[in-house]
Amino acid sequence: MGALERADFHQLLVCTSGTGVHHVDYEAIELSAGMLLRIHPGQVQRYVTDSDLDAAMVIWPRESHHADPEDGEWYPGSREASHWRPDDDVFTKILGWVDELYQEQQRFDSSKRKIELMKALLCSLLLRIAAERPESTPNTSRLPAAYVDFRGIVEERLYHRPGIADLAHDLGYSSRTLDRACQQVSGQTAKQVLDERLALEIRRLLTHSSLPIGRIAASFGFSDQSNFSKFVKRHLGQLPGVIRDPDQQRQPARRSDSPSTDVGTS
Repeated sequence: MGALERADFHQLLVCTSGTGVHHVDYEAIELSAGMLLRIHPGQVQRYVTDSDLDAAMVIWPRESHHADPEDGEWYPGSREASHWRPDDDVFTKILGWVDELYQEQQRFDSSKRKIELMKALLCSLLLRIAAERPESTPNTSRLPAAYVDFRGIVEERLYHRPGIADLAHDLGYSSRTLDRACQQVSGQTAKQVLDERLALEIRRLLTHSSLPIGRIAASFGFSDQSNFSKFVKRHLGQLPGVIRDPDQQRQPARRSDSPSTDVGTS
């Protein structure tokens, strides 16, 4: 299995043959020929290197992204499908659009005209795929406004570990309205949605970054590392040190009569 990666650009995998598993934000996604997979900037991913899956990959920077005008910004919890299998005829068309983009890339000469052409072809590809996406595929245009607004401000203030009452006040909603909207979409309270998003970001940093655990705790406003450890244990099921280094969990327990200088696991 490959190393964890966290790219700062958009990715689209168009699976052309074989089968394989791709891990995105700790979810194992089974892929096979005829499927599409979207990976967004900031998501943690891991390739399974021993599979026979072949795929065409389209990558593009944040600044070149053309959002679907009928949908909002993607964020964890947006309910937008990350992978799906279009009809065979649609998939054949998608392969053609991707090949058109590839052929123009082969002729790319850095001229202003070619730059604009590549941008136009990318925009066309993304809008065409969005238009072909099944109606049953969830996206933010079908979600309650209060939920969408709440998820947006959570992304903006994630590292401030905001309180629900403060977020509700700044959005112009009551806390009860946010709870109702979150319950409608996810079956969770607003606090549970916020904590789940915080836990995901903490897990990303623990598994992908080399930041000291204490610094990660402080970056989310935890002044006491023991409180941070309790939060992580409650929401991710393990202590921060074990999430960072799973081998810790497999080490044999110390005998109770052995001398120890260990003062913590995180």
